[in-house]
Amino acid sequence: MNRIGIDVGGTFTDVVVLDEETGSARCFKTATDLRQPAEGIMAAFDAAGVDSADVGHVKLGTTLAANAILTRSGASTGLLTTAGFRDVLEIRRTHRERLFDLYEIIPAPLVPRHLRKEVDERVDSAGEIITELDEDGVRAAWRELRELGVTAMGISFLFSFRNPSNELRAREIVLEEGGAEAVFCSSDVLPVLREYERTSTTVTAAFVAPVVRNFVSRLSAGLEQRGVSSKRLSVMTNGGGVIGAGAAAKSPIPILLSGPAGGVSAARWLADQAGKPDVVTLDMGGTSCDVSGVQGGVPDERLDLRVGGLDIAYPTLDLHTIGAGGGSIAWFDTGGALRVGPASAGSTPGPACYGRGGTQPTVTDANLVLGRYDEETPLGGHLTLELAAAREAIDREIAQPMGISIEKAAAGIVRLVNAAMVNAVRTISVQRGRDPRRYALAPFGGGGPVHALDIADGLGITTVVVPPFPGCTSAFGAILAPPRRDALRSINRPMAGLDVAVLSTTVNRLVEEVTGFLAGEGYDRPLVDLALWASLHYAGQAHELVVRHDGLQVSEESLSALATAFSAAHERQYGHHFDNVGVELVTIRVTGIAHQPDPNVSWAWAEVECSNDAQTRPVYFDSIDQFTDTRVLARGALLAGEVLSGPAVLHQEDATTLIAPGWSARRDAGGCLLITKEEP
Repeated sequence: MNRIGIDVGGTFTDVVVLDEETGSARCFKTATDLRQPAEGIMAAFDAAGVDSADVGHVKLGTTLAANAILTRSGASTGLLTTAGFRDVLEIRRTHRERLFDLYEIIPAPLVPRHLRKEVDERVDSAGEIITELDEDGVRAAWRELRELGVTAMGISFLFSFRNPSNELRAREIVLEEGGAEAVFCSSDVLPVLREYERTSTTVTAAFVAPVVRNFVSRLSAGLEQRGVSSKRLSVMTNGGGVIGAGAAAKSPIPILLSGPAGGVSAARWLADQAGKPDVVTLDMGGTSCDVSGVQGGVPDERLDLRVGGLDIAYPTLDLHTIGAGGGSIAWFDTGGALRVGPASAGSTPGPACYGRGGTQPTVTDANLVLGRYDEETPLGGHLTLELAAAREAIDREIAQPMGISIEKAAAGIVRLVNAAMVNAVRTISVQRGRDPRRYALAPFGGGGPVHALDIADGLGITTVVVPPFPGCTSAFGAILAPPRRDALRSINRPMAGLDVAVLSTTVNRLVEEVTGFLAGEGYDRPLVDLALWASLHYAGQAHELVVRHDGLQVSEESLSALATAFSAAHERQYGHHFDNVGVELVTIRVTGIAHQPDPNVSWAWAEVECSNDAQTRPVYFDSIDQFTDTRVLARGALLAGEVLSGPAVLHQEDATTLIAPGWSARRDAGGCLLITKEEP
């Protein structure tokens, strides 16, 4: 049987096919169809040429839900909330992205004010109902919203995470009245404190749910037509696991960032196979660059994310994204300074060198001018580049205005985008008390391996791990992703004097919720690894650190050890801790990950013809600031254990890897390329 991983990017849709019997892995790339994403995915599925009878599982990474938020193309959504809390979506947390920008534009809420309705009800902080739900008020509010065209509803009442009965009854009333495609209660979506994050997350779920359901329905139908049961379709989650397509359609928040999560999961697994459990991942695609950290084989996670300026709370891999990709456009700001990104040429029309009508100079154009790409070696396996078009765009837009050569202009573009990525890595390493020199760098995406050594030099990193299929790493991550479920509850109590029996009962309920969900996905309790995590802070602090609890059994001793571990984590991240300030337990989370055997993979690289008969060409390297004759070969020609000293360029179907002077590369037994800094 075959496992198929699919990742839908802004430029390409990537497919990896893994034969579970032989371990053979192949990759394919097709152009992304942003107008018809389900049809585009099925085209990629067809391009893989796999017999439907031999398909055991299809796992998908997609940013469809996130794109619906970014483009504001979700359902017309309304909100029912406790009287007095109608404006919580606009009050927010009063945080500013740019502290001193007096003209900062705050994104509009997904639900405009006239579609937010208050109803009389009240639950106190202990979960006691002090004002019964005004059921007639709920009916009247929904009827008015329905007349205004609302088709999706979020319900978020104060302290519903303590007692959800009023929310659940309000949902029953809306469903009885009819006319709603989707109704979400905050007590189901995010049963934790902080009314803004809980409300924002619930509204987001309602906003994107119809879009996700339509997408899943069309994709499932396409698979069924090809003889593949829709039950074999899973979707990547923000946390690097997968859930069934049906579960994703019912609860879309876990899949908002499913695409980038796949890359981190694959890079962690591959780097661990190569003996590098501490790694910084760098995913450079056509539009953006995502960076993340992995320590001791465990990816960094967080409980909050921001999409399109909206705050959403849910367990997610800790990704930092910047607008730096192969399609990032070079331009001059009003002060005359050269800038690169965040605007991107995307895939249509794309960089000038694509020959599809693009006229703006991009990072890909600069790399082609500098010899890092080859005019005759297809990009992505099928796209032939036009050097003359790249030179003309850079000359007209950058070189001539600056009075410099085309090559110097191209080098400046590359240097600027590299600096942006170096700063991004510093954000998730140095700013969190980590020394990047202790980590390996795992670059992937179509552009990552070309820029990797420049970024490593900028950070003092001496080991780089390039995945076997860099351009399809996220798709491979989907193949590897295990079924996963998270369940959360707020505690919000001081650790001192915490009722251990009550806490144990809450943990057991979360365990039952997680294991019950995974059982419904076909994974019984013996197949599931469970972990208990706690979000803690010192009394008076506004934000928490997440620490793993030792096992699932809670005791006074285990809670004491948890508080000690929190103080140690606080010391690592902030350089200090407090001995005379109490620790508070804010939220607990149980994570369940189902076992799935690691594949024994053998990589099958497609043949790539390099154009230069002499197998050398002049290539520019930023580390020496000049062109130098460079060996050129196909990556598949590099044998396991063989060492290749720079300068060299390795071409393959889905990416190009640059080996700078002073670095050497070795292909390990697992298929990764280990590039290390040579001793001076």
